Amino acid sequence: MDWKKTKTIFILTFLILNIFLGYQLSQKMDKSNLKYLSEQPLEKRLADNNIDYKDSLPQSYKDHQTLISGQRAPFSANEIKSKTSKLDSSSTDTTLIFNLKKPLELDKNDLVKDVSQFLKDDVYRGDEYRFYKKDTKNHKIWFTQIYQGKPLFFDTNDDTNRPSGMVMFEWNEKGYLTRYTQTFISVYRQGTPQEIISPMKALGSLFNTQHLSSGDKINKIVLGYYSLANVEDVQVYAPTWSIETEDAHFLVNATDSSIQEIDREQ
Repeated sequence: MDWKKTKTIFILTFLILNIFLGYQLSQKMDKSNLKYLSEQPLEKRLADNNIDYKDSLPQSYKDHQTLISGQRAPFSANEIKSKTSKLDSSSTDTTLIFNLKKPLELDKNDLVKDVSQFLKDDVYRGDEYRFYKKDTKNHKIWFTQIYQGKPLFFDTNDDTNRPSGMVMFEWNEKGYLTRYTQTFISVYRQGTPQEIISPMKALGSLFNTQHLSSGDKINKIVLGYYSLANVEDVQVYAPTWSIETEDAHFLVNATDSSIQEIDREQ
């Protein structure tokens, strides 16, 4: 028997066994650590990752909400009349596109204020919309329709479908408001009230799915509605938490915690 060769084989065998056992131990420790971390309170896990959210957390909301359904409403002949704007030929009965007869100069330091005033004074049912998003790069600003005090959320990157329940304003390179597009949702049905998740649980859903990163700051958390489906022009909206960070916008379904990321490029 070649004892030198046998000794070498034993050494290699034990070395491989030690590596394998060490790997298994490492895996068990990792799983143990993950389990420990998942059992920690969400507040601590967010704090440990320096995720700033407390100033944006809503203090009051109704913990039971309903699904709603509605349809893009057609505008009547009287509703499309405007003293300040001319109806564009590309308009339809449910999507109005207006060109201002006299472009309105905007304060570049306070675009939202000036456009909000125009919305209130000159746009049909303008008091039923609220500021939603601003895109200074593409010279667009959106206002969204409000239903029972809550906004309708939509993806502003989706210009092709011109989202329902919004007014989109456009201004030119010289800083003059020149054009706007309007749609309106008529809500006609509500579902049965059901319990929704808290904004804290919505944050937990984002954190647990790694949508939030260490050091993220939560700028805004708002409860509203987001369209689940569009069947034969009928839209169904679910209560939804809108959560905005400094560089991303997430919509968390308040009934099943599913996540939608929108407006990523802005």
